[in-house]
Amino acid sequence: MKGASSIINRIIGQHLLALVATSIIVLGATYFLLNSTVNSYERQILRDHAVVVAKYLAFENDRWSFSIPDDLRALYSRGDSGYGLAVSDDTGKVFYSSLPATRPMQAETPAQEEDFRQKRLGNSVYYLLIFPVKAGGRTAWIEVGQNSANPDVIVDDVLARFLRRIAWIVLPIFGLLLFLDMILVRNILRPVLDASKIASNISSSQLSDRLPEEKLPREIRPLASAVNAALDRLEQALKAQREFTADAAHELRTPLAILRTHIDTKLDPAVAKELQADVNSAVHILDQLLELAEMEGGSEGRWGKINLNDATSGLVALNAPIAIAENRNLEFIPSPASPILYCNWDMVSRALSNLIDNAVRHTPAGGDVTVQVIAPNIIRVSDQGPGINPDQRASIFRRFWRKDRQSKGHAGLGLAIVAKIAQLHQGSVAVSDRPGGGAIFEFTLGRSDDRGVER
Repeated sequence: MKGASSIINRIIGQHLLALVATSIIVLGATYFLLNSTVNSYERQILRDHAVVVAKYLAFENDRWSFSIPDDLRALYSRGDSGYGLAVSDDTGKVFYSSLPATRPMQAETPAQEEDFRQKRLGNSVYYLLIFPVKAGGRTAWIEVGQNSANPDVIVDDVLARFLRRIAWIVLPIFGLLLFLDMILVRNILRPVLDASKIASNISSSQLSDRLPEEKLPREIRPLASAVNAALDRLEQALKAQREFTADAAHELRTPLAILRTHIDTKLDPAVAKELQADVNSAVHILDQLLELAEMEGGSEGRWGKINLNDATSGLVALNAPIAIAENRNLEFIPSPASPILYCNWDMVSRALSNLIDNAVRHTPAGGDVTVQVIAPNIIRVSDQGPGINPDQRASIFRRFWRKDRQSKGHAGLGLAIVAKIAQLHQGSVAVSDRPGGGAIFEFTLGRSDDRGVER
């Protein structure tokens, strides 16, 4: 399913369509009004001509007569270059025509009422007015036309060039409105964008933030209120879950300690040794559960600047005796840049200890485990174990995931803790193949400066 587009893009896009439609309508309406005004203006001019010509049209003895003065004859004798005139009666007799063929300008029988239209005559288009004159039950027609190409028809030139000229005005205004739209829409939706940034930073370890309802538009406040209410319920549920995990782990430690004492004092040493391994495994799992509960509760350690080389070197030194006891070689490679990192080192050291412990367990006896610092914020732990299958790399960081469900001593929490610590540092952890065999775990810390908040 295709994802929904940005609300800002949707508003601007739809407003763009509205602007285009409005511009077309405004241009069309303006052109229509101008055209109507031109036609009305031309009609009035031609009607004034017809009224003047009608003074020289007489009806006597049941017949029409027409005598055009010389000045009018000169005006209408310009043919296609200016005005045209034709006078005829209802018998088809033409009293006068400025056309070469001495015929009416309107070939078909004219209407009985005054009529205005455009008419093509030869290669020219005329504004044509048909003006009926009635007397004695008879009708004569005065047809007055003006060539639209006549230089005197200024309004026709204005109309013809209107769309092309007005476009140079409308298009910049259209662009300006679109630019202002983008600014105004972003400013109007700024509270929504700010709220979305707050929502994107809310996580299981930072559930105290809430959407600022009072700054949001009225239409979105119910949604923000519902989200805040859901966050309240989620925070309470997670708090109860963490408290339960921590309380259960603490409560189980006491009976496990008593059980360990009974095993040591009351059982045969051979039997006790095997049971002690099981008890130690249970204690280890409880410790890891407590670690997760403490980290998710946000109360673990303090944030501050550390020298990544020095801090990691010290941690490797602490884990070296364990590796030596297991007959593994543990090597540390510092970064030449000696990076300074802002982090919660208590958490980071736990994550690295888990990665080193994991590498030592999976590396065969006599093998090498390497811890390398890569500036500015990467720590790489390499082993010579069997490696991780590509189809399992997305699963190994899940809680309680184990490749071998029958193995004892590990509950699949170590790498989940590593992933959680990386997440709290806005970083990541990834696994890849080591050349020559083995696995490489790359632990990346997202904060490499002092922008973090002390806890």
